[in-house]
Amino acid sequence: MTGAASGIGRAVVRELVGRGVRVAGLDSDGEALTAAMRSFPKGRVTSLVADVSDAGQVEQAVDRTADAFGRLDVVCNVAGVVDDATPTHQVPLDQWHRVVAVDLTGPFLVTRSALPHLLASGGGSIVNMASSAGLFAAGGGSSYTAAKHGLVGLTRRVALEYGDRGVRANAVCPGYIATELNASYRTPEPANEPVAGAVAATPAGRWGTPEEVATLVAFLAGDDSRFITGSVYTIDGGLLIR
Repeated sequence: MTGAASGIGRAVVRELVGRGVRVAGLDSDGEALTAAMRSFPKGRVTSLVADVSDAGQVEQAVDRTADAFGRLDVVCNVAGVVDDATPTHQVPLDQWHRVVAVDLTGPFLVTRSALPHLLASGGGSIVNMASSAGLFAAGGGSSYTAAKHGLVGLTRRVALEYGDRGVRANAVCPGYIATELNASYRTPEPANEPVAGAVAATPAGRWGTPEEVATLVAFLAGDDSRFITGSVYTIDGGLLIR
């Protein structure tokens, strides 16, 4: 479970633990991760500090998880960063590299390291946190949009390659979800009026919650979704039907 220290990731950990699942929570922010994991019962969670864009750290974290639990059944790639609306011809190269490294290369590295363990367990479920920006072009800047579109493609490819061996892969595409990451956009300031207007214009007319997303992730992680693979689920209050 990557991105476990805050936002949607922390909510997913809470939902899974509540369903009796043992969870290894991974995050690059060790202090925040420790604080978040303290709220869960001892023995139900394991904390792992790692940067998902670092292949060596990812492989070590996945192997430690499999060793600690004896098997691996579910992978949730939630860790992510965002960019801004800088026009493409002005996007700094370091911004592009960072966003793609975390939002696309990260899930690839985790999935690559986890697949041998999932196959050894007889199969399992991979849930990738994409975004509405992975399905349309107005959900972020060039870096974020490209990375999330890529993650949708990676999800489908993995589902195609490993479905006959019991491994499922699905993507979740949230719209406007209220997290710490976007707290500055939810204050009543003139600069935030475009975002507030966009949220209000969705059929639901509000921000979603991490807990709502976590419920969907838990469904896709579990056996109730055993015939679902290669699918892309929007959870956006109707954003994309406008």
